[in-house]
Amino acid sequence: MAAFSLPAFSRLSPKIARAERELEQLEIFFARHSQEVSDGEWGALSAISLGIHNVYNGIEDSLLSLARDVDGLVPSGPTMHQDVLDQMSAEIDGIRPSVIDPELYESLTELKAFRHLVRHRYGFDLKPDKVIENLDRIRKAFPSFVNAVVRLEKTMAAEDTDDGDGTAGAPGR
Repeated sequence: MAAFSLPAFSRLSPKIARAERELEQLEIFFARHSQEVSDGEWGALSAISLGIHNVYNGIEDSLLSLARDVDGLVPSGPTMHQDVLDQMSAEIDGIRPSVIDPELYESLTELKAFRHLVRHRYGFDLKPDKVIENLDRIRKAFPSFVNAVVRLEKTMAAEDTDDGDGTAGAPGR
């Protein structure tokens, strides 16, 4: 896990570390139970799906923190989950470059939809191929997300020549 120096980013460290630990546990469980997942065993499918759900939640929680601490605007309302992805994929002139590139945006959008299925439907609706597909997706998306946050902090730290508070001109700072 990368160490952050700007205050808005240092608050992300525990969130990212928790998601990273969840992904590690997910990998351990899948290594032991991959056949049960492939066979569609309800408990194994549910466990893997919940792990994917939890890692995605860590990513989304981190994005919401960036929206609050860097952008000064946190999406709310019924479309907030998609809105935060849209917000983080856009550059905000004078504040920050885009955080997530189009490929990561697409992956996170798919993971958000899967998380919704896990959260709002029963485990009997889980299909082994979709669970494995989303496990592969989170395996790639999580490190890409961490790299995107590290890049953003480096960019903002390089631009942070104002009052040294780590917000690089964010509103309300």
